[in-house]
Amino acid sequence: MNVETIREYCLSKRGVTESFPFDDVSLVIKVMNKMFALIDLEEANHIALKCDPEKAIELREHYSGIEGAYHFNKKYWNSVRFDSDVDDKLMKELIDHSYDEVIKNLLKSYAQNMMPSLDTFPVPLIHINETNSTNNYLQSLCSEQKVEELTVIVADFQTSGRGQRGNSWESDPGKNLLFSTVIFPEFLEARRQFLISQIISLAIKEELDTYTSDISIKWPNDIYWKEKKICGMLIENDLMGRNINQSIAGIGININQEIFHSSAPNPVSLLQITGEEHDLFKILKNIMLRIQSYYSLLKKGDTTSIACQYGESLFRREGMHQYKDANGEFLARIVCVEPEGRLILEDEKLTKRGYMFKEVEYLLK
Repeated sequence: MNVETIREYCLSKRGVTESFPFDDVSLVIKVMNKMFALIDLEEANHIALKCDPEKAIELREHYSGIEGAYHFNKKYWNSVRFDSDVDDKLMKELIDHSYDEVIKNLLKSYAQNMMPSLDTFPVPLIHINETNSTNNYLQSLCSEQKVEELTVIVADFQTSGRGQRGNSWESDPGKNLLFSTVIFPEFLEARRQFLISQIISLAIKEELDTYTSDISIKWPNDIYWKEKKICGMLIENDLMGRNINQSIAGIGININQEIFHSSAPNPVSLLQITGEEHDLFKILKNIMLRIQSYYSLLKKGDTTSIACQYGESLFRREGMHQYKDANGEFLARIVCVEPEGRLILEDEKLTKRGYMFKEVEYLLK
């Protein structure tokens, strides 16, 4: 690997930025504003990488191209030469290891500072540093043991969180809320599963309302601030006959992220809206209290008030707006959302159009 391919590999990793804070030739590569690599572009023949101390010693003993990094604490940093006995595969592994070491320390610090008291949390809470998906983690847990209703799995970092339409959810470590919760609504018919989406959307919307205005629910369950997306979710239901046996909701809420690096068209965080950082677990606690409250209404059969409140909270609930379906673009207004979750629009010719999930697209400004 040469200097450019190494640079490109570093920058391909999530949350990575580059800068020249020291001089014009020392390229510093960071994740979450913490350095995990430095390349001297003047010599352009080596890279400084962070390393576990025991692993660092072992590597230096086995490879002539690896030695303690000059001007760094040699206990934790190695210098790796490009044109040496370090092949491309190992070079990538060492870059990955350096990146992971920095992330691990960030998560450890974050967990120590932010972990709430379990005694004050309203539902069972499992806090983990990292997982591929909190939904997957909770699914596995439910398959292995009896899990209490509304148990929450919250992660500081998620490597492959999923959303609607197969989208991924971008989040820098320790900056946002990434969590899943489970309910067992065996009383609820499968055809009414949209009610679960409604109560969770309302709980999140109403909590965010306490921090800013212009929060709404973009059908079916994205949460928006003005024309920007602040929250997404994926709800996975397991059926038992005609009813729902288990429902797991995976939720990502942008809270303290300063910059978004992905190509997602319209993300926004609460920090970007308010200019202030916020207590993640305070927000999570309040959301779960709200979900508890709405779930109690659902158990009592009070679906009319839930549906009414959801309708009042909809994104673009008033006026004509641009949409797109299989036949092209059109102007329409929202008429209602039916109990099964079908969105009813009325176009300029006063023709009613009904859509289930993924059948219509909002055209955003």
